[in-house]
Amino acid sequence: MLAAVVVTYNRKELLGNNIRMLLKQTLAFDRVFIVDNCSTDGTYDYLVQQGWMNCEPFVYIKTASNIGGAGGFYTGTKAAYEAGADWIVLMDDDGAAADEHTFEILFDASQKLYVRNRKLFVNALVQQGELLSFKIAHMYSVAEALAAAKDGILEGAANPFNGTLVSRELVDAIGYPNPDFFIKGDEVDYKQRAFDAGAYVATVVDSRYTHPRPDTHERTVLGKRVPFFVEAPWKEYYAARNFTYMYKQKGQYKAIAFELIFVKLLAIASMKCRKWATVNMLFRGVCDGWKGRMGATVKP
Repeated sequence: MLAAVVVTYNRKELLGNNIRMLLKQTLAFDRVFIVDNCSTDGTYDYLVQQGWMNCEPFVYIKTASNIGGAGGFYTGTKAAYEAGADWIVLMDDDGAAADEHTFEILFDASQKLYVRNRKLFVNALVQQGELLSFKIAHMYSVAEALAAAKDGILEGAANPFNGTLVSRELVDAIGYPNPDFFIKGDEVDYKQRAFDAGAYVATVVDSRYTHPRPDTHERTVLGKRVPFFVEAPWKEYYAARNFTYMYKQKGQYKAIAFELIFVKLLAIASMKCRKWATVNMLFRGVCDGWKGRMGATVKP
C-alpha cells in the first residue's frame, strides 16, 4: 500500500493546492492521511466543501491540540504504518508535486533502489523555479543538482519532509518522527536516524516537488558559509533547543558554540527590534536542549 501523509495547520488554501496535485498523479495513492494540527481557519469545512471528505483515499485526522509539525508527522506516519502502508510519502502543506508524474517517478526509482537496500529514505528534488528551495551540499540551482546526479540520483542528499518517501522497513528500524521536537529539526533528526540505521538516503532529481524558498541568505563567518537569518523568538527557541539536543547526542559541541550561539548572535545584532527577547529565547533553547527538556515548552 502506498500512502501519503500531509500535515497542515491554518493553511487551507495551500493544503488544497497540495491535494489537487495529489489527485492528478499518474500514480494513485491508496490512502491520503491529512493530519490537521487543530487548525482554526476552517480547514475541515473547506475540505468538506471541496468534496474530499467523501473521497475514498482520504483519511482525516484532527489532533486535540496544536502538537507542532513534529507531532503531526509522528501522528501521520504512525497512522499510515498501522494501516499497513508499505510506502509512506511525507509532505508539509505549503509544498506540492510539481507535475502529475512526480510520485510515479519517485516510486519507480525507489522500487529499483529497494533491491539494493530495503531501508529507503528517498526524496523528490525540492525547488522553486530554477532554484533549489533548500541548499544541497554546495548546490543552489536545479541545474547544479542535475549535473551532480549519477543516473538521476543524488546519493546521501534529501530535503525532508517535502515529497519524502520512506519504506516500511525503514520505519521498522527507526520508528516514527520524534513528536517531542514540536517544530524545527524533526525532519533533520529523522534523516540522521535513517543514516544511522544504514538506510539508503537519496534524491531522485527527475521527480520534482515545489516549495517556497525561505527568505534567508548566507554569509562567510570565520571562513565558513552559514545561514544568516533570524525568525520569531519562539521559533528561534525551538531551533536552538532541538539542534542543541541533536548536536549533543553526536558530541558536536563546537557546532553548538559556533552555529547556534556565535553565528546566531551576529545575526541578532543586525536586527532593528526584539533583540533581547530573541537572545533570551536563544539561550533558553540551548539550555533546554542541553538538559534534554523537550516537548511543547514554549507557546507560538
